[in-house]
Amino acid sequence: MPEVQVPLPDPLAPGQAVARHEVVILGAGMSGLCMAIQLKRAGIDDFVIIEKQPGLGGTWWDNRYPGAHVDVPAPLYSFSFAPNPRWTRRFASAPEIQAYMQALARSHGLERHLRLGTRLSEARYDEATGHWDFRTDGGDALRARFFVCSTGPLNQPRWPDIAGLDSFAGQRLHSARWDASVPLQGQRVAVIGTGSTAAQLVGPIAQQAGQLQVFQRTANWVLPRMDRPYGVLDGLLARFPPYAAAVRWLWMQVLEWGRRGFDEGTVARRGMLRTAAAHLRRQVKDPVLRERLTPPYPLGCKRIIYSNDFYPAFNQPHVQLVTQAITRVTPQGLVTADGCEHPVDVLVCATGFDTVQLLQSVPVVGRGGRTLQQAWADGPEAFHGLTVAGFPNLFLMLGPNTATGHTSTLLFIEPGVQHAIACMQAVRQGGHRSVEVRADVQRAHNERLQSRLAGSVWSLCRSWYRADNGRIVALFPGFTREYVRAVRKPDLADYRLG
Repeated sequence: MPEVQVPLPDPLAPGQAVARHEVVILGAGMSGLCMAIQLKRAGIDDFVIIEKQPGLGGTWWDNRYPGAHVDVPAPLYSFSFAPNPRWTRRFASAPEIQAYMQALARSHGLERHLRLGTRLSEARYDEATGHWDFRTDGGDALRARFFVCSTGPLNQPRWPDIAGLDSFAGQRLHSARWDASVPLQGQRVAVIGTGSTAAQLVGPIAQQAGQLQVFQRTANWVLPRMDRPYGVLDGLLARFPPYAAAVRWLWMQVLEWGRRGFDEGTVARRGMLRTAAAHLRRQVKDPVLRERLTPPYPLGCKRIIYSNDFYPAFNQPHVQLVTQAITRVTPQGLVTADGCEHPVDVLVCATGFDTVQLLQSVPVVGRGGRTLQQAWADGPEAFHGLTVAGFPNLFLMLGPNTATGHTSTLLFIEPGVQHAIACMQAVRQGGHRSVEVRADVQRAHNERLQSRLAGSVWSLCRSWYRADNGRIVALFPGFTREYVRAVRKPDLADYRLG
């Protein structure tokens, strides 16, 4: 990879040698790899991928807890241009997904573009040159015409806000910072949280722990996971492109039908409600426990869990569901609202990520010295989750309002990458310095989004989809095909080319 070191007058470090590139990509997860591959296909080879972790994988590098797996069918968790015939089961495990990503990087020559174990300390747009200037924690300086932020919403672990958490004298783990060296065998383990992550790790931990207590604030909706291992015939057929494409298309239609389950009065919703009730009734025989595991909010308001082993874990005598609120943490364990202290050796926080305060770890400074954090003081927003007024030549992957409650994020990543590269090419081929979404276009787009979301099921409860002010900042309200049509090919009338 060409990385020419030249002395460059730099407002961040006058006289310092600066590595020049056409594109800087922040994050080596799925969206970062997709962007890198498509840049190469577009003839743009001068880019660097900056990744804070020592290996690629993004959220799949971070989430190594027992039982970690994707919650959509594996045929939809590979890119359309790089299908994976090597999945061993319908819902792929985290190690399998990471192996797929490593194979992608090798086969597309991305390894030489990676700068692993590197953190950005600042990204600043230079209005005089139309370039972005970057500093790393190691003191290196870079400059690029385009900045692609591919960190996504699942990269900042959220610890529970409980008094005394730091005083705990035992082993404390976050699901996104798992330490496999911590012994669980025979230990008294507490898990805080019963969301998607907890539903995956509770079963495997129950197999090891001497005692397991799961602390639940709110019960969640759980549907069966239609999982099965793939056999030799599946693997052979998956290598036949028409078959692989047909399976992928079929799963897309199934999950798009499931999207209708979020709309009141639909056949899909009635079917999902019946299935969830039957699943709980079949797997939990104790009526008292079943009542405590019954969600108090409408189906779909929070992310639906797909699991076959979460409910059965609570039928075991050494596993206890605790629904009393945790009031404080002591060196020995947890104290709940009823005054009981629960002794604990290992405390596991399966409390997810901060999906509202995006990009808080890196100051991103746009036109006029305004930071992205300032622009997003009332909650993050962007145009199609991709571009932000006041921040020329910046592209977000899986930005605000691009999450989906029903299908694979990869179906949103691919058109987003196409959109971003088309904007870059408009600058490069048109002799321009910058491209920036118009503020009025971004504002109108988000007003339409929030109007649609205000009457949706997602507005009816507290969840990671919503900011503190009630705005839903994570989810796209429509179907996948709607987003793809709107995003794949940008209308340059929505942008200012400078």
